[in-house]
Amino acid sequence: MLSFEVGDHSVPKLCYPAHGKRDPRMTSQMVLTLSVGALRPLMKRAKKPLDIFELPTFVSQEMGLRGLNIPSDLLAGRTTKDFERLCDLSDKAHCPFLVLIETPELDLWSQANQPTVVDRLRRLASAATRIGCPSVAISLAQVTTQERVDAVVKTLKLALAEMDKFEITLLLQSMPGILSEGKALVEVVKKVGGFRIGTMPSFHHAATHGGVSQELRKLAPYAQSITASIKGFSELGDHAEWCLDECVETLRSVGYVNSLSLEYLGKGDPIKPLSMARDMLSAAIEAMKPA
Repeated sequence: MLSFEVGDHSVPKLCYPAHGKRDPRMTSQMVLTLSVGALRPLMKRAKKPLDIFELPTFVSQEMGLRGLNIPSDLLAGRTTKDFERLCDLSDKAHCPFLVLIETPELDLWSQANQPTVVDRLRRLASAATRIGCPSVAISLAQVTTQERVDAVVKTLKLALAEMDKFEITLLLQSMPGILSEGKALVEVVKKVGGFRIGTMPSFHHAATHGGVSQELRKLAPYAQSITASIKGFSELGDHAEWCLDECVETLRSVGYVNSLSLEYLGKGDPIKPLSMARDMLSAAIEAMKPA
């Protein structure tokens, strides 16, 4: 498993940005952010690779977005000072870290894995706190039986008891297996209970598991962040496979006002398709404002 160089058992010094402990953009409109895993090609390129410490300014100034969801593997091996620097840089760029996304799937139903998973989620909560990030998102290894669903709920309750010490919200991403359908995932959230658990659906999963309208309606009311997945655009400029306007309209209809985090699922340089998606989603969100 990935590791962070953070304190193992003590609650760390909080590194929330100057704008407050929680996401300040709880406004009447959705806010566009970036899932920075989409920038891996730029971070791995041979010439002038994009450094992790450049992310807040790059995303804010070059891409015109207002927050970051960051994969956990990009923080592996980082020190406490690195985390504090990232927090400070994101504050200065007015581009906060919003969700720390655990990269590998987690097996929450295996009794043997339970102590390890609970400890991992506690470590993620600690790391999130240090970069001023209010939420951690995870994907579960495939769950195939109701008995395993019950085991997942039990493990989540134990993990949240640890994560609550850091005031971190846990978000469940849509996953394969019997929890792939929105209603089933929402039932898990309800069974766990409390104010620090929710969902983080994606356009891609919704489109391939029942349709964007049907699935987003179920999951968005429990979401603090939604992944605005992008695959590519036609020669006419339309997004392939699912309609971005339909996604925004569906979210508007259920009163969703948190972040939409752009994610590119295609190949090659991500900047152009991400920029096209940003413009299309911005126009759709702007069109929703009352006259």
